[in-house]
Amino acid sequence: MYVARRVAWKHFAPFALRSVLFFITYSTIICTVYTFTGWKILTVPFVPIATIGTAVAFYVGFKNNSSYDRLWEARRIWGSLVNTSRSWSIMVHDFISDRMVTDPLPADELRVAKKNLIYGHLAYLTALRVQLRRQTVWQQHRNVAHDIVQRIAEFKQCSLDVELQRFLPQAEIDTVMTFTNPATQLLHRQSEQLRALRDRGYLSDFYHVEMERALAEFYNQQGACERIKSFPFPRQYAFFSYVFTWVFILVLPFGLLNEMAKIGGMHLWLTVPFYTVVAWVFNTMEIVGDTSENPFENSINDVPLTAICRNIEIDLREMLGETNVPKRVQAVENILM
Repeated sequence: MYVARRVAWKHFAPFALRSVLFFITYSTIICTVYTFTGWKILTVPFVPIATIGTAVAFYVGFKNNSSYDRLWEARRIWGSLVNTSRSWSIMVHDFISDRMVTDPLPADELRVAKKNLIYGHLAYLTALRVQLRRQTVWQQHRNVAHDIVQRIAEFKQCSLDVELQRFLPQAEIDTVMTFTNPATQLLHRQSEQLRALRDRGYLSDFYHVEMERALAEFYNQQGACERIKSFPFPRQYAFFSYVFTWVFILVLPFGLLNEMAKIGGMHLWLTVPFYTVVAWVFNTMEIVGDTSENPFENSINDVPLTAICRNIEIDLREMLGETNVPKRVQAVENILM
């Protein structure tokens, strides 16, 4: 997620300059050929081109709105995960008690049981984050939004088994890593822990049901994330938005040339700057929509999963009374991941 008010030039220039240079070169060649040959075939009435431009603007606008909806839905889901995680921590602390147990565990052991549930939840969030950032077939393309993230060392992501070492013993990590969906299995493990606590009398039936509902809510939120991750933005919209945009960009200079030639003189060369500006605007709109389609693909437009997970970790570990909690994730080059 880009957090600065304005996009820095070093992030803006790579994708802008390449296209601008192409537009300048393309329109200059057309104007030069027309100047030396006078071929009327290079001039096209502007009305049909303007009609194409209007249609493309509506089409690209629809695509961008849909892309933003996917991005915002992903952010809302993780906002819900933050709230439910805090509620889960409160349940662990307040619902699990030895008040009704005739032969209670020592206080330290009960505290460890609560800590295991909290750390197990942090492991679950870590697994979900890593799973969501795995590359899928339709995300395996290079663009500036990905390249910027890839070149920043602080954004290098460790493997899941390494990430889990902060929260789980190695034996449990080895078991979890044998499954195709570790996050799902970690929640299942939490459910088993709750059942064991209920069987021993540390959790009443009513509280047990409430905490199982919280786990079910985590499954719902995980499923919502996986729906966005596993179902790409419909390719018919994404692909033809790209095609229509470039059809318009490629035919536009011929229409502008026709209009500028009517004025006469050196006004013909005004085609180059006007074309460059219009073509760049349409191309940028297309790129913005294209790089916002998938909110979990390791680009600058991603939902900041690492920062969100770290904030949850800080809150939950402080509820445990820990003081050696990690610091909040800071933006690097105005990018928060």
